[in-house]
Amino acid sequence: MTQYFRILWPQILLILLFTMTPMHLLSAEILTLEEALNRCKDTYPTQLQAKKRLACFDSISTPAIEMKADAIPAATDNTPAKDAGAIAPTTSTSVPADARIPDATIAIIKSNVDLSYLERKWRLTSEGDWDISDFETYKANYLLVTKNNNVNNTPTSPSRPNTGDRNLDSEDVKFQLSLKSEILNNIPLIRDLPYVTSSRLWGAYTQQSYWQIFNAEASRPLRENNYEPELILSLGIDNEVDGVKKEYIPRMLNLGVVHQSNGRDNPLSRSWNRVYLEGGFELTDRLSLLVRPWWRIPEDREDDDNPDIEKYMGYGDMTVRWETENRDTAVSLLLRNNLRSDNKGFAQIDLQQRVFNNPYLKLHLLASTGYGDTLLDYNRSQNVLGIGISLGE
Repeated sequence: MTQYFRILWPQILLILLFTMTPMHLLSAEILTLEEALNRCKDTYPTQLQAKKRLACFDSISTPAIEMKADAIPAATDNTPAKDAGAIAPTTSTSVPADARIPDATIAIIKSNVDLSYLERKWRLTSEGDWDISDFETYKANYLLVTKNNNVNNTPTSPSRPNTGDRNLDSEDVKFQLSLKSEILNNIPLIRDLPYVTSSRLWGAYTQQSYWQIFNAEASRPLRENNYEPELILSLGIDNEVDGVKKEYIPRMLNLGVVHQSNGRDNPLSRSWNRVYLEGGFELTDRLSLLVRPWWRIPEDREDDDNPDIEKYMGYGDMTVRWETENRDTAVSLLLRNNLRSDNKGFAQIDLQQRVFNNPYLKLHLLASTGYGDTLLDYNRSQNVLGIGISLGE
């Protein structure tokens, strides 16, 4: 058992490290203009951080900080400006030509509290100041105890016959690590396309692991690891018509290339490569829809571990996500289907509930049914229940 702890502790540590990093922009902060400028200088003091400091300065004017100057009446010799602290919030930044902005004018830093789920996850509102050394969460990061009703002791595929019995239990500790990092932004040519508001190239990595920690008889093996690196071109799309958001226009388009494999030797090796196009729609302020059709990149017959995988995993997936106004609770539903007469599908629902008033730590409940809970089980239908904790969104 000790050897498995040695294998797993770096991965668990990575989950805690990258997803519990304080996100200091989770709530709006009120600063004077001078304080906002000094904040940028203090946060990025060195010459090596000049690019980030300039981006921080840019955010003071648009779009991160809005001056509530239009609520300030035009100043005259007989009418002094009102106390800035009594000014009501507004979203307009127009200033009358004869208005005088007092030195103590208050600015509000608009944090990601004001952003939709898609805008937060894919940074659709500005070019930002991230680089490849910065990481953020991609998919959910969690640690769960799960129970499976149909354990696959002898997994097989048409090209990989197998008779070995793995003597597995129905309970696992399942954990997922999923991170992404921005490689490029404000991409030439793409940024000039009509309706494109942002352009970013992301590198992403997701790993799912299933640990038979309760299976002492089989020496508590790791029964499956799924590795999934991706390259994603993400475009923010202007979905407003005459200043009104239209739910039928995608707010985001992602073009991705993804490899998924389990790193096993034959006969347990499974892998495939796909290209996908994902559209993200904002149905309401708290309800989003992601539709992702994909195309499998063909492989040589002798190299194909799972030639019939599309029969079970289908040709795309769809995710519906809803969150409460204060983001204490989030529910997502993932659906797949092969769209054939011999219907094969998959559905998974995830519930995240904030606990202990901690914005980073959440109770996580999972329930799934159908084919493809793991890559090795792509052609086996299973029902899985899980409970544990997740970090981040």
